[in-house]
Amino acid sequence: MVNQPAKRQRHAAKASASSGTNGAISSSVAARKLASRNRLYAPFRALGLISNDVPFALQTRFGGKDATTPDVNVITCLGDSWAMWEAERMTLLFVSSSLPAPINALVISLSPDAVLAAAGTKVYRFVRGKVDAEYDTVDHIMSRFEDRDGTGNMDESDPDDSSESSEASVNRPHANGLATKTAKDEGTQLSSLIVFGNTIAALASDGRSLFIWSLSSTELVRRIDFPADFVASSLLHPATYLNKILIGSTDGQLTLWNIRTGSLIHSYDAATLRKGAGGSGANASSAIVGLTQSPAVDVIAVGFSEGQVLLHDIRLDESLFSVHVSGGLSSGSVSFRSDGKAHSIAVASNSGNISIFDLDPANAGPATTSSMNRGPKLSYSIQDAHDGPVGSIEFVPGQPLLISSGGDNSYKQWFFESASMPPRLLKSRSGHHQPPHLIRYYGEEGKEILSAGRDRSVRSISVVRDSRSQELSQGQLQKKSNQLSVSVASLKLPPATSLSFSLTRSRDWDDLLSTHQGVQFGHTWSVRDKRLGKTPLAASASKKVIAEARTGLVSACGNFALVGNSEGVVEMYNMQSYMHRRTFDTRPLDPAGPAKAKEFPAGSRKALAALQARTKGSAVTGIATDALNRRVVVSTLDGKLHWFDFSTTELLHRASISASGISSISLHSDSNLLIVISDDLVLRLVDIETRRTVREFVGFRGRILDACFSNDARWIVTTSMDSVIRTFDIPSSRLIDAFRTASIATSITFSPTGDFLATAHVDSVGIYLWANKTQFSPIALQGLDESAEVVGEDDLEGDEEVALPTVQGDVEDAALAKMSEAAGQVGEPELQRTYTSPPQLTDGKAGTGLVTLSTMPRSRWMTLLNLDTIKARNKPKQAPKKDTERAPFFLPQTVQGVDFTFDTSADAETNGMDSAAAVRSSIFSSGGVTMQTEFQRRLSAALDSKDASAYFTYLETLSTTTLDLEIRQLATVEDVVALLRVLGLRLAQHRDFEAVQAILATTLRIHSDILIPQSSSATDGEDEDDELEDVEDNEGDEERRLQLKKLKKTIRSLIRLQVAESGRVNGLLDHCLGTLAFLRNLPMT
Repeated sequence: MVNQPAKRQRHAAKASASSGTNGAISSSVAARKLASRNRLYAPFRALGLISNDVPFALQTRFGGKDATTPDVNVITCLGDSWAMWEAERMTLLFVSSSLPAPINALVISLSPDAVLAAAGTKVYRFVRGKVDAEYDTVDHIMSRFEDRDGTGNMDESDPDDSSESSEASVNRPHANGLATKTAKDEGTQLSSLIVFGNTIAALASDGRSLFIWSLSSTELVRRIDFPADFVASSLLHPATYLNKILIGSTDGQLTLWNIRTGSLIHSYDAATLRKGAGGSGANASSAIVGLTQSPAVDVIAVGFSEGQVLLHDIRLDESLFSVHVSGGLSSGSVSFRSDGKAHSIAVASNSGNISIFDLDPANAGPATTSSMNRGPKLSYSIQDAHDGPVGSIEFVPGQPLLISSGGDNSYKQWFFESASMPPRLLKSRSGHHQPPHLIRYYGEEGKEILSAGRDRSVRSISVVRDSRSQELSQGQLQKKSNQLSVSVASLKLPPATSLSFSLTRSRDWDDLLSTHQGVQFGHTWSVRDKRLGKTPLAASASKKVIAEARTGLVSACGNFALVGNSEGVVEMYNMQSYMHRRTFDTRPLDPAGPAKAKEFPAGSRKALAALQARTKGSAVTGIATDALNRRVVVSTLDGKLHWFDFSTTELLHRASISASGISSISLHSDSNLLIVISDDLVLRLVDIETRRTVREFVGFRGRILDACFSNDARWIVTTSMDSVIRTFDIPSSRLIDAFRTASIATSITFSPTGDFLATAHVDSVGIYLWANKTQFSPIALQGLDESAEVVGEDDLEGDEEVALPTVQGDVEDAALAKMSEAAGQVGEPELQRTYTSPPQLTDGKAGTGLVTLSTMPRSRWMTLLNLDTIKARNKPKQAPKKDTERAPFFLPQTVQGVDFTFDTSADAETNGMDSAAAVRSSIFSSGGVTMQTEFQRRLSAALDSKDASAYFTYLETLSTTTLDLEIRQLATVEDVVALLRVLGLRLAQHRDFEAVQAILATTLRIHSDILIPQSSSATDGEDEDDELEDVEDNEGDEERRLQLKKLKKTIRSLIRLQVAESGRVNGLLDHCLGTLAFLRNLPMT
């Protein structure tokens, strides 16, 4: 990821460039800008990230009484998040949420069981991967006092001045005479972190301060500022030392502090430590980079940046002995073995080696000049344990197992079988340690991605499960490395320049072909077996010609491999036998050939050779074959496409596409469309059947790096040097999406299932997946200005880059939530295509506006009106036969007899009531229990807001049967009144007239027994009071009287609106009919 300072510099450069050109360019195409919005893709997740150079944290859990071994988890840093791995099976357990700043340190807290991470100016506590608490370097309590009196001191009249919390404040003078500085609002960057008991201690990145927090209360207990000549670099809590912290500095000095009182207890002389570490070997500039507690109390391992490790007794202030490794050390480079089978110390260096020293006095070496004690002996050395500096190492407590991680994006487990044998690599998990530059989806299901990186490796990355990702083997390189005493990386193939595969015969022989920089051979691979092929394929069949293999292709049938070289020749080999089959030569014939042939006898070998002589050709940049192996298309660096017959190798056609040269081509075999990427910033689409250019796409502001088809060949996705990923629609030949990323995407590939877009970036070792939004919800595709510059929504002031996906995928959740909130849509996705009438059409005054009928099909409302008829028609003619109905086991038998029957006397009593009383009994009495559905909740919200637009948008998402059921479930008079009032609001808005009529008719039909009598009596208002008095006298229910009054008022209002809107609709229809009749009779002259 690009850091913030670099980002601001880029903004400033763009601002200055634009200001400098404003005087020369007034209004031009270059001045147009296009907002960088990711319309088609949502960040999904990142793949291939294992670890970085931040030391990992080891979590050991001891199980119950039957557990033989503890449960070990490894927490590695992934930048701004961390991952937890299960050590036994190397599986990924979960990934934390992302933090606003990169993580600098990780530790494990036992009580509570949590992970602590120092990032930026805060320490974050994670529980189950989520941030549970934050520890800030700013004391907000003291900041409030400072804002009150304007100084760093508290008011003398403050009652808390003499309290215990005041003594522990950051502004209190300490026992060593040093007063801490006032904490600023922006906080202090942190670098190192430790936790013990209920205390968290962290060092500032500048080495000037130490922060102490309470683990349980998250309170900043103390801040200790060091002297000006002391710059802290590492810290450690010595075992059994209560409230003590050991701090190392950049000048080799070691100090012991009491964190409860904030006082300096003892200072260990730097010269003495350097002398004990090896005299002249540790010079004055050697800084202390790591402190490690040994199994022995009071003995600490002090690691110096120059490669010395000193074992020092901090109680007696005596140096015991020291060891030295070449390459220098980093934090976390020392670990002690504690399983009791051997006494050894492991030291990792920045050169990637791990050295094991034996601490047993019986096996110690001769006396040294630096110490009178016998020094430890080097037992083993693991050469090239990591491809780069080792970040940290640690022995698993009680086990002969060493775990290491490094900046090469890997962590490994080393097992010690016996004291006499060197450790062997037990398990490992790794990814690219240099950015991948070429990625391609492998397979038809889109579950695997092939990637090639600058680290000289070809990897298979699993999209669905991280444990399946691994590197394709290039042979027994470790054995050769030991024999030749060279690094393994130097024996690997150079970075790949092309990858091509075919799944047709993948079970029979090799299915992948690759070419590599500066190599004269193409190499085959078996992706299924994850190994390199046996025989390389020469780029030139003639031994007299030395040519570099530039690009390769596996035919659709999987039987042939085509290798294009730097001389303009394509050689074809059999994938099974590796035998040469044909040659396709793009070089033109020598014009002087016929003249030279006349110098030799006709038909002689020399005469034929002269006739077939060719001039110097241009390097091959791409190869493509159709699905039926009828023709071969070859592109060359001089900007030409060549069509060959697959069987006869005859040149069929040659076309000049671009004068600036062709860099690569890509064919979609189903449509026979060929992508041609050239250096003139134009992407062309060629039909290989008609041999014509059918599309040209422009607007790139940097060299095109890669392009690919979507799975259905409707889109072309490109990436270029301007750090913009563009998507073009082929049928319309328009740009439909463009967004800028923080770093340049060097390669892209589209999933064969169409659900994901994968990208590789120039400064990241991961592969990033982007979900295709059109697979999950409808997206309106709108053409964009191709020639406009892609910038942020707020131009140069805003954040113009789209954030890359994270390992956990929380960026996607936030992006989708933001998109959903901005859209304000509810219910089914088809609502995003619903047309909304402009307000000026329906907001006319004095009845001059128009009326909308409905935004849904007419058949939907007709179905609602006739739903009972449809159900009756679809009802089976004869009911299925059933056994004698039996009562459930939990219901008593209420009728005497042999068969189990139910007591239907209650239903008979209800049937004896009149219809009006029955309806009142069901609709007015809810039995004391009311449950509000989503339908009713939105109904109430529409009444409160006096706007029925959102409610009708929700109604349109319901199916016909669901809407009918919701209307039937209106259990109270208040619900019926609310529905009628909302229908009246919609009529008053002149919207959805047809929908309102359908819902109103359904409501009248379902609740007619209660609505129709009341509506009839509502027309004559003189009898209203008498009827209400009768209700009150007969039933004595005041609440029911008020409900009837509200119902009558609503019905009268709805009748008035219904009559008015019906008249408006009829008037508008009559006006339209009259206008049409006039136009039909208008003479056409």
